[in-house]
Amino acid sequence: MPNILDYLTWRGDVPFSVSPPNEVDNYIHCKIGTLDFTGIVPENELYVPLPQAVEAYFAAGGAEKLGALSSPYIAPMVKRLPETVRFREVMLTGFRQVYDEKKTEQFSALTLRLPGGQHYVTFRGTDDTIVGWKEDCLLTVMDEIPAQRDAVEYLTWAASVYPGKIAVGGHSKGGNLAMYAAAMVPESVQERIGNIYNNDGPGFQEKILQTEGYRRIKPRIKTILSQNAMVGTLLWNDCDYTVVKSTAALLGAHDGFTWETTPTSFVRCENLSPSARAFDRAMEEVLVGMSMAERQEFIEEFFGTLTATGAVTLSDLSARML
Repeated sequence: MPNILDYLTWRGDVPFSVSPPNEVDNYIHCKIGTLDFTGIVPENELYVPLPQAVEAYFAAGGAEKLGALSSPYIAPMVKRLPETVRFREVMLTGFRQVYDEKKTEQFSALTLRLPGGQHYVTFRGTDDTIVGWKEDCLLTVMDEIPAQRDAVEYLTWAASVYPGKIAVGGHSKGGNLAMYAAAMVPESVQERIGNIYNNDGPGFQEKILQTEGYRRIKPRIKTILSQNAMVGTLLWNDCDYTVVKSTAALLGAHDGFTWETTPTSFVRCENLSPSARAFDRAMEEVLVGMSMAERQEFIEEFFGTLTATGAVTLSDLSARML
């Protein structure tokens, strides 16, 4: 089944001026944003050419830092991008990364300037750290997790230094951050936002869906769910969504490299699979059946057990279990 690597073969020689950015390009942009460009791409508005950043990243052993949860396709894809007409003129800027175990905070963002001048702000999803996964769970009990606050601040800053229209997106938790940031920035910033891509990311507590900011940007949200989604159906999201075909089951289908592609889009499915719908119903029943205090207590006890092993990342935890 063709995937994103096949897409690069088909469309790598087609510039954005001929074929504008599409939903597959959006996912590629998000995966560029998963890389740790510390010391390579500055935090300010200065630009670094994508080929230069990629070369420096792999020269510094970047492939070894991707973590246990990263798709094995990310490194091969990123290495190919500088060779393509479509992506070799992309510029990277504004790399930010925050990790704070005490605050249960894991956040990273990057801005891409595409040929033609459009900017795409991408938020990284959950990384390999246990703190990152705990922060995800806190979405069920907190009005605003630290990474969501960071995302609002970053998008506000990006709008102040980069001209023109801005697209926003992310995969997994990054998709949630993209929607939240777009909903919570000032209305003057919202007016400059184009598409908001939520690639199989979780939704919100219901109160967020009632805010004026969310209602204003809702028509621009493009939610893409795998047919076997287990992450993108978590919590509540009242936006229309597109279901795409995946070769993987369960959590494996969360990896966008398992989504079937065409030369311009992902392949559609009519509905979520029966297993995805059953999981969604079961998780909703669990959340509705627990009070906020019970959810908080469960999260603290569960992640306290994990960190008591001395592990910082899921890779560490896996190694300790062998």
